This record gives sequence, structure tokens and C-alpha cells, in this order.
Amino acid sequence: MKTRAQSLQIASTRKFDLAVVGGGIAGAGVAQDAASRGLSVIVVEKEDFASGTSSKTTKLIHGGLRYLEQFHFKLTRELCQERGLLEQLAPHLVRDFSFIMPLVKDSPFFSLKAEIGLTLYDLLSWSVSGARHHRRLSQKEVLDSVPALNPQVFSGGLRFHDCITDDSRMVLEVIKSACNEGALAINYMEVQGFEQTEGQVRALKCRDRYSGQELTISAKACVNATGVWSDQLYEMLEPAWKSHVQPSKGIHIIVPASAFETNTALFLPTSDGRYVFVVPWQRALMVGTTDRPYTGSLERPLPDRDEIDYLLKVINGFTETHRLNRSDIIGSFAGLRPLVQSETASADTNSLSREHVIFEGPGGVVGLNGGKLTNYRLMAGQVLELVAKRLPGVELKGSRTKRLMLGGFKDKSDFLAQTAAISAKARRLSIEPATLDHLIASYGSEAALIVDIVEADSTLNQRVCPDFPPIMAEVPFCVTNEMAVSLEDLLMRRLRLGILHQRQCLEAAPKVAALMGQTLGWDNPRVSYELAGLERSLKEHMDLVADLSASQSP
Repeated sequence: MKTRAQSLQIASTRKFDLAVVGGGIAGAGVAQDAASRGLSVIVVEKEDFASGTSSKTTKLIHGGLRYLEQFHFKLTRELCQERGLLEQLAPHLVRDFSFIMPLVKDSPFFSLKAEIGLTLYDLLSWSVSGARHHRRLSQKEVLDSVPALNPQVFSGGLRFHDCITDDSRMVLEVIKSACNEGALAINYMEVQGFEQTEGQVRALKCRDRYSGQELTISAKACVNATGVWSDQLYEMLEPAWKSHVQPSKGIHIIVPASAFETNTALFLPTSDGRYVFVVPWQRALMVGTTDRPYTGSLERPLPDRDEIDYLLKVINGFTETHRLNRSDIIGSFAGLRPLVQSETASADTNSLSREHVIFEGPGGVVGLNGGKLTNYRLMAGQVLELVAKRLPGVELKGSRTKRLMLGGFKDKSDFLAQTAAISAKARRLSIEPATLDHLIASYGSEAALIVDIVEADSTLNQRVCPDFPPIMAEVPFCVTNEMAVSLEDLLMRRLRLGILHQRQCLEAAPKVAALMGQTLGWDNPRVSYELAGLERSLKEHMDLVADLSASQSP
């Protein structure tokens, strides 16, 4: 992955086959697919990569069990297939994860429906390599895995499998893969307009949000992969553009792993017909998500009191002696799903489609609305089919993404060999086992470069925050190799500490900013500016939880 300065210089002088607007998982996937087919590609993002929806998911690579209730059988089948493939393509980052769905007492219809649903889920995964089928658990077996549950509430459970990941790290891996195939990626590059020839977009008028420099990027075709901002981009081309996206807000809260004793993830049915996940993740416990129509600002959505109380009420409905309170919350985040708008859909986002839609919009800009983290590769392939029609005379090779390993590995054998070598060296340098696992899971083969940094300076083998495995050596690596240009980029999306424990992250920020400043040549005013920006972001969430904790807990 080239540096940001190198990428800016190339972007100003080169004409591309394809420009992709949006640096979330959808844009990253399109860039990877297009570059692997031999196209010259640039992807631009107005904020940091994965700064929108793609870093605020439930961190699952899943088959969409919930979607079976909406009869989305084709979507579920595709997601199951992609889940199995991504386990093979990203073995460091996508890992099998066990879930238990408690079967509520006095609800025989729900138990029957759940059993049928998981049986169908298994059938839709039947041809997936390594697929694990569900099985029924006794009440004792459930309690052995989840001691925090109240046995008066449930009679038994169903265990099934999906996969866990780190969503923003997944986006970065796909972007790196795209760049390895020849693509160019630039964050903090905002599209402010377009140049058209005979009604077709032929260039993007952009502004570098760091330098203020204006830049025109020439391209034969363009893809709008901006998610919930999709309509705003099209309005630049057609002021009368009719909205295609209905944002749906989902929030998550983070509590310490000790606050609710469980050895597995939970899939909890709710009284309003939804489900809430309880997911052990990054040495903490993540609870979510909500799903509500959203009409506020698309920038920096926050959880609200009702949403937080909703999640606490659901999880507390399944426990007795381990009740969670607002004071247990150590982190929170909110994201906006770009659901596809329908003229016949009700205001309830549960009725909106989880399917994605690909179309040609104003100026010939190909649009991608909706979709999931799991099926980014399939969406990208479908987008390229439409893009190909806009590139007469350009030879489009077959997609190679089904065979492109992520994480810098050539194949499974290479993955095993490289991770073994990294582990051996890390142990010699006294890097903690939890940190070693975190480094490999986050950076793949490039974890070796971080181990090299520790070898050169052992003081950087200290944890950033006391309760979590990331270490200081990751700071210079992310700045040099992953285009992290702000303190928020690093702590919110590269290391994830800004959502895992917002108070500890704030306390660690000065030492991180100092090291980042040394790497990037920041002066004292710039360091202060970065610290103030991060503090504002974290305190928005911390103050919200503090205000709620001051009132009576649910």
C-alpha cells in the first residue's frame, strides 16, 4: 500500500479506468475486483477508510439467520457460501464462532420455529466446506456455557455456528489486496463535484481535506459506493434525485467480560420479534444491535437512552443475578445501515430489504445500495458486470477474488508457515500470547513487521491500554503502512480501543499522540489538536453513559 503522499501524486497525473467513491467494504470490494481484472482503479473516501457503517457492525461474517423469517432464502444461501469462502481466504481474520439461542419456557411455537429455522440454515450451508451444523442443548449444557443465564427463563437451547471478525480490519485488508493488484486508495479525499462529457461523468472534482488542495481525478467510469451517503452524491449530479436509501440506526454497547459470565456468544430472541447478539469480542462483551428508522444527521450518529435501555432490558430478561446496569458500560457506538428504500415499505425498517441493489444513476455513475459485510465480494462482481458495459474497448479479465488470500498470504500452507515463524520470534521477544494473537488476527503476515519494531525498540512492547492486547509498536506501523493520519484513525479504527473502553482510551491518548507525532513530524499545536478531537469524540459517548448512569437503571 503506497503512502498517502505517493498516492496523491499519482492520482493527479493518471487517467483511470474506474473511480470508486466510498472507502467502506463495498468500495473496497469493488476496487479489489476491478484491479484483479486488470483495470486501473482509484478509490477515494471523504473520511478514513471504514469510518462509516463498515466499522460499526456486529463484527460477524454470517449467513443471515434472521433473514429467513423474511423469506430471503437466496440471500441467506449466498451469505452462507461467502462465509465459508472467507474462512478460507482470511484464516487469520475470519474465525468460527459458536452461538447459543436460548429456548424460552412456555413458548413451544418459538422453539419449533427456531429448530426449523436452524435446520433450514444447515441445509442452505450443505455444500459449504467445513460447515458446522446446529444441535440441541439441554438446560444444563446451556448453563455450563453461560452461567449468567437464569434457568427459570429457558428450558434448553440451540447451538449454531457463524464467524467473527474485525470489520474495519477486514476493510483495510481488502483495500490492501486491491492495492497489491495495482489499485490506488486515498482517504480524506472528498468528492465535491463532477465533470461530464455528453452527460457522462468523466472526472471527479475532489478536495484533500488535510491540505485543502483541489484535485481532478479523471476516469472512464465511476461507482458510487458511499452507503447511506449515496443519495447525497447523486444529488450533485441531479438535484431532483429521489431518495433510494432509508438509513436504519443500529447501536452496540460494550461491557467488561466479567460483567456477564459466558463462554460463548448468545442470540437472544426479543418480545418484539427481533434478536440481540451478546458477543465476546476483543476481551470485552459486545451487546447489540437495535434497528430503527433514522432521519438525523448522517455524520457521527450516537446511541440514545431508549436504545441503550432496550439492549439492557433484553439481556437482563435472561438473567437474574448478573443484571447489567448503565454503569457497566465501558464503550458504545452507533452505525447507519443503508437499507434499500421501497415505495411500498412501511416505516418499520424490519420490512425493508436486506438485499442489495445495483443500478445506473445520473451521469452513468453505477450505484450500489444495501448489502452486507459478508457478501462484499459478490456485490463487487455484479457491479463490475455493469461497469464493463461502460468501458467499450477495455479488456475485462475474469474475477480472481475467489482465489485472492487476504493478509498477505499465498495459500493455507503459507499462512501456517508465516504465522509459525512470527509466533516463534514473538515468543523470543517476550510478546504476550494475547498480543501475539491480536497482531496476527489484525495484520496477517504484516504482524512480522510489528514484531521487528519491538525487536528494534523493546519499550514499544507495552500495552496501549492495560486491559487490552494492542501494543505501542502498532502506532508507527499503522502510520507508515496503513495511511492512519489522525489519532482517531489509529485508536478508533486501527486498534479499536476507542470503542472497546472509551475511558482507558482517553487516558492512553497522550502517549499515543506523542509517538504518532514523532512519526509524522507533528508540532505541539497539532498534537493538542488531535487530542482535543479524540476527546470530543469519546466524551460524546462517555457523557451520554454518565448521564444515564446518574438516573435510575432499568
